[in-house]
Amino acid sequence: MLNFLFEKPQNIVVVGDVFVSCDTMEAALRASRVKVGKITRAFWGSGDKDEFAARQLNLERRGPEAEAWAEGLEKLMGDCDVLLTHFNPVPQALIDRAPRLKAVLTCRGGLEHIDVKACSRRNIPVVNVIRNAVPVAEFTIGMMLALTRNIAASHHLMIEGCWKKEYPNSKFTSTLGNLTVGLAGLGNVGIEVATRLKALGVPMIAFDAYADPQRLRRNGLGDIRFVDTLEELFSQADIVSLHLRLTPETEKSIDRRYFSLMKPTAYFINTARGGLVNQEDLLDTLRAHAIAGAALDVFDKEPVTAEAGFAGLDNVVLTAHLAGATEDAIPKAPYLLMREVDRIAEKGTTERIVNFGDLRVDE
Repeated sequence: MLNFLFEKPQNIVVVGDVFVSCDTMEAALRASRVKVGKITRAFWGSGDKDEFAARQLNLERRGPEAEAWAEGLEKLMGDCDVLLTHFNPVPQALIDRAPRLKAVLTCRGGLEHIDVKACSRRNIPVVNVIRNAVPVAEFTIGMMLALTRNIAASHHLMIEGCWKKEYPNSKFTSTLGNLTVGLAGLGNVGIEVATRLKALGVPMIAFDAYADPQRLRRNGLGDIRFVDTLEELFSQADIVSLHLRLTPETEKSIDRRYFSLMKPTAYFINTARGGLVNQEDLLDTLRAHAIAGAALDVFDKEPVTAEAGFAGLDNVVLTAHLAGATEDAIPKAPYLLMREVDRIAEKGTTERIVNFGDLRVDE
């Protein structure tokens, strides 16, 4: 399906940004098996990281029409065979300006910034890469430990000169092996979390209406216990870890209905998307100590300010959207992407090709 990339030189447009540079994209292309013809560059955004974060959040919630593409990009698309991007939006209007476009490559897992259906109507394959599933999975388990064993809370108080041994959850602290972790979603990150929890001997349950049994078996998770509904997961788990995809249907869907089902000794972890959660409902739950606590890396609005309502809570661990931010996860993602492209060509697999309007891809 991608053999054309290796048969004759391709005119390629690369769109870099503050996190993934055009230089890295070009270097990754030239290190791959792709026959590179002319490379043209564009840059999305102003180079300000806070601005990027705000625009990223808008794209994730509202799709490729929500933000403007890189300045001047429309002029480059006329003779473009391949578009390589990180977060630059690719709406139908941009695709329509590219009569020669044969492939869209994006060095991230989520596809909210690309109109996949418009690509499918033109039979344009979209290839993505899961660049940060392992970093996010490791971070998620770190959050579980920091929250359930009061690591973060104790550190914060020690810095302030306070030696404290008792916390709101002290009466029911436990090792992870005595807690059941409920995984809401078994996509790329959920599977990586599950494989690590299994190695640690942690009991698990899961809910995912789209889980791939063959993929689970390949990862040694064929025996994972599924529940039939998300409600069951929230009511049975001692730790609920969220790994769902943000869509118009799932936005703010995790609300007081689900929090009210949780055990008073249970914890809630979100390293997926802030937009999945009704933040006010979660805050009300934490203020009432209706659950043991929460650990959050993503939020309804970022960056988080004092007005968000978390100040003064003693049962929450907060981090500034850091879960996937390792040195090798984002800046070097183009190399991971091009390795996927080479692998697809070598093995004939379509695992990372998204076609025909298939929008279910988890980051």
